[in-house]
Amino acid sequence: MFDRDKWTEIMSSMVSNPLRTLLTSISVSVGIFILVILLGMGKGLESGAQSSMMDDASNSIWVRAGVTSIPYDGYKANREIELNEKDRFHAANEVDDVVDASARLTLWNSDMEYDGQLMNFGLRCVHPSYQNVELLHLVEGRFLNEGDMQDNRKVAVIGSTIREDLFKGESPIGKRLMIRGVNFMIIGVFDEPNGRWENRQAYITINLGQRLFGQGKDAFNMYVVQTDYKSTKQQAKVAEELEAYTRQAHSISPKDRKGLRITDMSERFESFSNVMKGIRYFVGAIGFLTLMIGIIGVSNIMTIVVKERTKEIGVRKALGARPSSIVFMIVQEAVLMTLVSGLLGFLLGYGVLNLIASNVDHEFFKNPEVNFSMSLTAIIVLVVAGTISGLIPALNAAKIKPVEALKDE
Repeated sequence: MFDRDKWTEIMSSMVSNPLRTLLTSISVSVGIFILVILLGMGKGLESGAQSSMMDDASNSIWVRAGVTSIPYDGYKANREIELNEKDRFHAANEVDDVVDASARLTLWNSDMEYDGQLMNFGLRCVHPSYQNVELLHLVEGRFLNEGDMQDNRKVAVIGSTIREDLFKGESPIGKRLMIRGVNFMIIGVFDEPNGRWENRQAYITINLGQRLFGQGKDAFNMYVVQTDYKSTKQQAKVAEELEAYTRQAHSISPKDRKGLRITDMSERFESFSNVMKGIRYFVGAIGFLTLMIGIIGVSNIMTIVVKERTKEIGVRKALGARPSSIVFMIVQEAVLMTLVSGLLGFLLGYGVLNLIASNVDHEFFKNPEVNFSMSLTAIIVLVVAGTISGLIPALNAAKIKPVEALKDE
């Protein structure tokens, strides 16, 4: 394997045929480059989608009110549905496998003012347990708690964008922020890596929000429940029960998709997993076909090499060279050519992925990369591919009879 003369001879053969060597190297390098890029892009899509999905708990069901599109039970279409405390109470206390339920009243275009600066953000009025389903990442202070609700405390938790725009890098904890003309003390700051919109929201307790900004009604836009998750099928039954009750309570047609929307996060997670699995299979299949093209190219080149060196092989065998040494010589050349050009393709692909990762910032595409296991697999595949691509021509070369080879002019 480490015979200096053999390696010198192999290098001499490759250098003496630069065009052939270059074309073979390019075919292998391009194949590995495409494989690395596909794997990295697939990883980027998976990371982005997974990161986006992780903003919400998988054991949650979201019930959103809408505007009816179908006349039903004596009511006309285009009726705006308002959920209320009875809906949330029923979900929290009368539906099996529900652990908790939190309402959310969303108030768009809410004026927020600090130190003479007035800007417009979103305001969400929620129960303290809402943090468990939205999975907010607190970077300062704390979230709302039951004491805040019971005492009607004018406290707020704000997103990182509000902190940056209004407080200019200062810590806002303990400071007063005027929201819709009412002073609130800031007790926490959250930052969602994938939530440009989420980070423009502020949170206050729902009972205070309803009293101050909801005309005293207990209405809200939506509520979300946490289940004692055991299976997707079990959670789907909970979602069906919630939908049936809410449609009946608010006279919404079973066929009306716009009047009420139910989102079962476990189904979304399962669908996401299936899509990611399909992407991985697709990328793997494309990468395999690309690699096969490279292997066939190397195999064809090595067949030409054997043909050109027929007389030389005959002389070697006439002088006593064993068939195994002939096979080993041809395979070595194929492996060397495949390994070097494949590594170049891999390094080029790795560099391009790093360039993409440093210049692309999107919530659905994150960290395109090839990890260690992928790198190791690619290198192993390179060596195996080089061995296979050179083995068949090498075996044919070993079968050449010295007399026939020496006749070849």
